[in-house]
Amino acid sequence: MRRSRGIEQLTVPIVASVAIGIVGMLWRDRARARRLERDISVRLPRGPDGIVIGAEPETLLGSPTHAVLVVHGFGDTPQSVRELAHYLHARGFTVEVPLLPGHGRSLTEFGLARSHDWIGNIRDQVARLRRTYAHVSLVGLSMGAALCAIVAAERDDLDALVMLSPYLNMPAHVRRISRLLKISGPLAPFRKSAGRTASILNPAAQPASRGIGAVSGRLLAELHDVTVVAQEALPYIETPTLYLASRQDSRVPQDDALAGWQAIRAPERSFRWMEHSGHIMTVDYEKQIVFRDVAFWLERFR
Repeated sequence: MRRSRGIEQLTVPIVASVAIGIVGMLWRDRARARRLERDISVRLPRGPDGIVIGAEPETLLGSPTHAVLVVHGFGDTPQSVRELAHYLHARGFTVEVPLLPGHGRSLTEFGLARSHDWIGNIRDQVARLRRTYAHVSLVGLSMGAALCAIVAAERDDLDALVMLSPYLNMPAHVRRISRLLKISGPLAPFRKSAGRTASILNPAAQPASRGIGAVSGRLLAELHDVTVVAQEALPYIETPTLYLASRQDSRVPQDDALAGWQAIRAPERSFRWMEHSGHIMTVDYEKQIVFRDVAFWLERFR
């Protein structure tokens, strides 16, 4: 009996200490999340339409018969692919650069975005373009490449597909981070995103980024859902496919890049490594090589 009371006396303060520690950690995380939200609003001011200045979608009218849809990645904006879009427009294409749902706006709006919204948006964009243009091609960067792959696998009326730094598999350590972030729940859902190395290696190109630079457990889970659907879609792609990957990609390990490429069974396909670019290869050191290769591929199937 005495022993039982002794254990009880020890257990209560231990449980109380643990509870206080957990609450303290959660409130600390909440303070960090609020600070992060303030920092983002200062770094990425929004215009009257609520869109981050410099992150706006864009339509570049060119050919009346050939259109290209260029899709940015997770947490990013059209800024990351805008220069590529203008390069293709200069080559005569009509180019559409959409802003994915939840992106390029406030952190709160980003947190509400879901994988089915992103996939549905690209399906709708392609369907709309096909009603107007006889020839439609898709170019996607990172998650944008995964979204384009999903839609390309569903259709047999696309001219060409280009996948740049395709994000097709979420590494195990990122999935673990997603689960840990969910523990904070609604109290502190967002954390600053970070990689072992920068997504853009060229320091001169980094300040122009309009990427939000924050994630939540829920958003990472939505991103994972996209990768799962994309993985299932890869073997069904029949559209001529160009696949560019970077050896210095901090988001996509080389083994994952090769696995994604090998899963594609399109009769006409081509693979190339970038040697000196980060994940966002469209703004990095080798961007002109990327632009040239993309234009050549699209023109080949024009």
